[in-house]
Amino acid sequence: MTFELKWLNVSWDWNQFCVTGLRPFGSGSSDLLPCFQEIVLQFPTYTLFAAVSAYNFGIYNRCVARNRTQLMAINIRALLSLLLALLAGIKLEEFYRLGSTLYASDILVACSEVLMWLVHSGYLLSSRRCGVLSHRGSLAILVLWLAIFVLDAVWLRSSRNFDWWPWSLITFLLDVCYLTTLLPKGRAIYVPFRHGNESDGRDNSGPADNESSALLARRYTYFHFDFHEVHLGHAQDEANLCSRFLFHWVDPLISKGVAGNLKRIEDLFDLPDALNISRISERFQTSVSSTKKLFWALHKVFGKEFYFIGILRFVADISTFAGPLLLGGLLAQEPAHNDHDEEVNWQPYLYAFGLFCTQLLYAFCSTHFSWRMSMVGMKMRIGMVSAIYRKSLEARGLKNTQPEILNLMSTDTDRIVNSCISFHSFWSIPFQLFTTLYLLYTQLGAAFVAGVVFAASLIPINRWLAKRIAGYSQGLMSAKDARLSTTKEVINGAKQIKLHAWEDVFIKKIRALRQGEIKFLSKRKYLDALCVYFWATTPVLMCFFTFGVSVWMGSSLLATTTYTSVALLNLLIGPLNAFPWVLNGLVEAWISIKRVQELIDLPDLDFGSYYDPVVKDNSAVDLANEPPVVLQLKNASFEYDSLQSDENNPRHNFRLENINIIIKRGELICIKGPVGGGKSSFIAALVGDINCLKGSICVQDISSGFGYVPQSPWLQRCTIRDNIIWGSVFDEQRYKSVLYACALCEDISNLGGDLAGVGENGHTLSGGQRILYIFDDILASLDAHVANHIVKNCLLGLLKDKTRIIVTRSVTLFYYAHKILNIENGKIALSDYMSESIDLSLEDSSRDDLNSGVDLECIKSIDLKTPYVDQEKKKLDDLMLEESREFGYLSSKVFACYWKAIANPLAISVLLSVLLMQVTRNLSDAWLAHWVTDTTLHSNKNLSTTPGYVARMMYKNVNNGSMAPHSTSFYLGIYASLTLSNTLLTLARAFLFAYAGLKAAKHIHEKLLHAVMYTKFNFFDITSVGRILNRFSSDTYTVDDSLPFILNIFLAQLAGLIGAVSISLYAMPWLGLIVLPMIPIYLNLQYRYRHASRDIKRLSTNALSPLYTHFTETIQGLVTIRTMRASVRFQRDFLTKLEESMKAQLTASAAQSWLSLRLQLLGALLVGSAGLLASVTAAHATNPGLVGLAISYALSITSLLSGVLNAIAETEQELVAVERLHQYLELDGEDRSGTIINPPFGWPNQGVLNFSNVQFRYREHLPPALHNFTFKTEAFERLAIVGRTGAGKSSILAALLRVEPITGGEISLDFVNLKELSLNILRDRIGLITQEPFLFEGTVRENLDPRSTYHDTEILHAITNCTAITYLVQNLGGLDGKLEKDGSNLSAGQKQLICLARALLKNFKVICIDEGTSNLDKDSEFAMHQALHNCFKHSTIILIAHRLSGLNSVERIIVMDQGEIKEQGTPEELSRDTTTIFHSMLLAQHINIEEFCKRK
Repeated sequence: MTFELKWLNVSWDWNQFCVTGLRPFGSGSSDLLPCFQEIVLQFPTYTLFAAVSAYNFGIYNRCVARNRTQLMAINIRALLSLLLALLAGIKLEEFYRLGSTLYASDILVACSEVLMWLVHSGYLLSSRRCGVLSHRGSLAILVLWLAIFVLDAVWLRSSRNFDWWPWSLITFLLDVCYLTTLLPKGRAIYVPFRHGNESDGRDNSGPADNESSALLARRYTYFHFDFHEVHLGHAQDEANLCSRFLFHWVDPLISKGVAGNLKRIEDLFDLPDALNISRISERFQTSVSSTKKLFWALHKVFGKEFYFIGILRFVADISTFAGPLLLGGLLAQEPAHNDHDEEVNWQPYLYAFGLFCTQLLYAFCSTHFSWRMSMVGMKMRIGMVSAIYRKSLEARGLKNTQPEILNLMSTDTDRIVNSCISFHSFWSIPFQLFTTLYLLYTQLGAAFVAGVVFAASLIPINRWLAKRIAGYSQGLMSAKDARLSTTKEVINGAKQIKLHAWEDVFIKKIRALRQGEIKFLSKRKYLDALCVYFWATTPVLMCFFTFGVSVWMGSSLLATTTYTSVALLNLLIGPLNAFPWVLNGLVEAWISIKRVQELIDLPDLDFGSYYDPVVKDNSAVDLANEPPVVLQLKNASFEYDSLQSDENNPRHNFRLENINIIIKRGELICIKGPVGGGKSSFIAALVGDINCLKGSICVQDISSGFGYVPQSPWLQRCTIRDNIIWGSVFDEQRYKSVLYACALCEDISNLGGDLAGVGENGHTLSGGQRILYIFDDILASLDAHVANHIVKNCLLGLLKDKTRIIVTRSVTLFYYAHKILNIENGKIALSDYMSESIDLSLEDSSRDDLNSGVDLECIKSIDLKTPYVDQEKKKLDDLMLEESREFGYLSSKVFACYWKAIANPLAISVLLSVLLMQVTRNLSDAWLAHWVTDTTLHSNKNLSTTPGYVARMMYKNVNNGSMAPHSTSFYLGIYASLTLSNTLLTLARAFLFAYAGLKAAKHIHEKLLHAVMYTKFNFFDITSVGRILNRFSSDTYTVDDSLPFILNIFLAQLAGLIGAVSISLYAMPWLGLIVLPMIPIYLNLQYRYRHASRDIKRLSTNALSPLYTHFTETIQGLVTIRTMRASVRFQRDFLTKLEESMKAQLTASAAQSWLSLRLQLLGALLVGSAGLLASVTAAHATNPGLVGLAISYALSITSLLSGVLNAIAETEQELVAVERLHQYLELDGEDRSGTIINPPFGWPNQGVLNFSNVQFRYREHLPPALHNFTFKTEAFERLAIVGRTGAGKSSILAALLRVEPITGGEISLDFVNLKELSLNILRDRIGLITQEPFLFEGTVRENLDPRSTYHDTEILHAITNCTAITYLVQNLGGLDGKLEKDGSNLSAGQKQLICLARALLKNFKVICIDEGTSNLDKDSEFAMHQALHNCFKHSTIILIAHRLSGLNSVERIIVMDQGEIKEQGTPEELSRDTTTIFHSMLLAQHINIEEFCKRK
């Protein structure tokens, strides 16, 4: 073989360089010729390996400390490298000594081998102290060494017929020894750089030498940084064009992930300018406001970019058709090399190069299409989520709809975003179908119709399946909404439920809703199983029908047409199977668009139209000192919005009628009235929370809003300070004044400072500059000292120049009121107190003058700088802990959790069905290859291939050992049997997987529900509702739907990859030259990507919890936010949290694109290499069927490589949901230590309660709430416990009901140690009426008797003991009357009456009432005390109260302070003794001592 370059006058003869030149194969042999191996394979590889070793040897810049394992492995490899170099030299010298013929190529390769191993040994010796952490070296070193290993194995195979085979064997054995040293992992760490003189402690250099060293030392050439400290910057904004094209800008992220430093949102990419949150949200909101339709708003804002991206999809589709056509052209070519002709046929190589180029084009177009679509999807998500949140702040009728809106923000938004790719598939799939059909016609003629008809027959089936799936999806979403709504209600009241031992009741309620959800889920999953079945079996069936009809029509199965058709049929299958999913995705997206549109269509709360400005009356006399009017109602009537009620809601017809009132600046307006009279409704009318039917409400300044404190406390999840300043600028002096005025100084000190975290649901105090303040019965739950302090220093002090409207029953405050309004049955009139009021302003001012100096000193003495020990306590405060998150690999417990949820036999059956399905699929393909080979080359020869041998054995068994002729029926019969087996196994696998997924979903949710309901009390203090709901919504949905789907894909892709590689290597063994060196590249990619993707997924999931929590808080405090005009600030905070969530999503998408491109480039390399090998081996190919099979599988390996790794990563990411659920499955249960005993029959029967030296604290780092607490009740005693707020009164009940285990002492009831009882028995036998009444959505009957153990007559008999309860139940519509969530259609006082009715029904022997009368008016309070007196004559009553007026009927009073008993005695003894604390408390509440002692 001679090459001539005439213009350089150079001629080169390869046959003189080596005897056989560049011919790869000799005649009659399937081994590569030695010359070809040396020139084409060995010498380039040896040169590259030496160059890479030298490069790595020269760039070492980091010192590494390795353990013994790594050092030993490196030392052994260095020794082996020296031996290999020595062996190559000795071999060359020995051949020369024996007189063997040595060609120039032999000497060149031997010398390069010696040089290579010498350089590599030097590299290994230097890597003992420097280099990378892995002792195996860089990826390039591994790949090239593996290539050398494969080449040595091939050389050994080729040399078996030569005398020098022992040399090849020794070389290969040394390679095997080298391979074994790569297996141990070992450990290493980076250490600071050290000079040689530093190691021995001496410094022999002079000043000049030091200066030279400082200037020239290599250690200053490089700057090493820790990836933990690197700020990644804005995604792709700083990258150049090439970096964007190759996604090289993602490399720092992946490296940071491998280093394990993706632990916070700040470690991820910042959003690029194209994803500016504020700009996108404003653009989209403007579009929604103008179009009024979500769909057209999306089209207007994102349509242009969205449609232009389709060009990339079109180019990618075009490139996919080139593969089958080029494959057919390659198989039709003459051999590239001929034994009798030295002329090379370059056509096969051109076809192979064309295969490589088309795969390369597809890789870039498809990857950038996906990346651009993800960018558009994120923009759409930003726009929709921000619009949903903004609408939530502005729309009417959003009460108690949080779970549904939460679904709009999560599930529905996901569906709309995911439909973007479905839209492009909607036009791309028909294009692919028609093009593929035309190309099939050109290959097979009319026979292709058989496969197409079969595929087309699946279209109506898939359409029907898609339609049914969409219907079940709609039902599933509705069922999920119902379950989440109830779950949220239960979580909000979890502590009350646990105190009443109702866990099993509400678990049963949620379980029933879950069963309805599972019903829809199971139907959808089994329909999905049918889709999976058609998707997996269609390729085999289409090939069977197509080629079966083709041979019956008389056509022969030739390699060129058959494998071109197989590749085209594979292209046809994808679009056909994807089309119903595309339709399903579009239908679900349209449903979600309509759901979001319903929210957008809700009317907005327009304060501009609700309020009118105050108009000055010109007819009135203008007095110079007359204060201006700040609020005026003129003939105003109000009614609750119909959106907030239904036909069963009595508030639907409740109305405030003809209200006329004028309120001036600086006035104090007190509002009183009976329970349910309309006090809270009047406050709601003032803040714009109900509809104004007629008249007008005039406000002086609409924009500044009102200061508002609702009756139901509301608190954000942040620090105490943040809740108080509430977005205002921190002014320390004013802040201290507010703390003092609100009596918070001592409480904040006890909590460890104002930077301590607080949970959800409280009330917000703000020191803003508003002119009008509205308070809804805020003094009811405070003790007398605190209430008087707030009245004096806050309402009459700090806010004395403000207009104040307060719902109260405080007689003290009535004395200072400018107006006292009585509201009853929706009518407002001046109260009788107005005629009795006296002016105490002079007396008060003199008292203020006397105490002003003391107050000023107290304010100055407030220390906000907590000591170090308090800071340490704060660190332990779990209330502000971020959501827990794992790092690194998923724990084996996570996999075990899901495996156990499925159960061993079922899981093994699923895996076995997947394996058998893939085996039958590969056997059918191999049999087709054998059929094509026999038809093409030697149809009359005996079966010689492995599939042929299997078929012969099968046929012999059927026909009693006789060999049938190789007729079409014979081949077709075997092919049909394999196809049928594959179809049946595929069907079994699909339904087994669906059943397994459903079983796991039911098992995990059931365990999660039990774990959360039976966990400790403090879990609900330190964990936000949003976090818990995230487990029951997003994570549960993942386990229900996403995880089984992805896991199914992963197992199918993994089995397909193993099968494809196995068949490809069987059909074309030389492909191993390419596949084996690619293994470390593939493993390196998956290793690096999986490290990053796991942590990114965890961050992404955790970033949703603050978003959901903030949204839930917003809905809960919606009235407060609107009234105080804080909507803008809350939108800003929401966008900040949304930005954090989008950063995680962007980073995940960038990492996915980075991986996808590199995997597809590997696939393109594999396809090109397969084509090249096919071109090289075409002269000796005796089996064109297997060659075509290998290349067609190589084409599929491109997608399988990407699919497997994506499936692995996505499966791990989805398993993060199982990991998060597993965290909750392992929650600590409530303390059940001690021997659980059954109490005596009828226990308790006397109600004798004994506390003996009890020590109790709520959390370990908090101070004790009870100190050596000791007291004992008598049988059937009525006992009252009083004290200031935080004195420890409620802690007595917490210790009694074992909210936390007591740390010392003993509590017994009727001589039974409560520690030895089960919690259910203990809490079920003690009645409880709490300060925060708990009601749930349902009938009055269900709320009174959750366990349904009493008859209606018993319930009615119980409630007749209290007239107020009887009247309330009648107004609600009897026992079948409906209560809304949290009893929102009742006032706070009415809720407490319902809770009293529960206690009356069960007639407990011990009943505890914690501020049970705080929200009742005097008449209701009197009725409640009468009911307690009449119905619980034979019960022990423990009454905790701030109102002291009704305590004269109790037998004993205990006064507490700081967790200790300060005094106790009868009411008369304590009240008449002027030195007692109780006496001063009576005076503080203006209670006459004589009248108190007379009343019984």
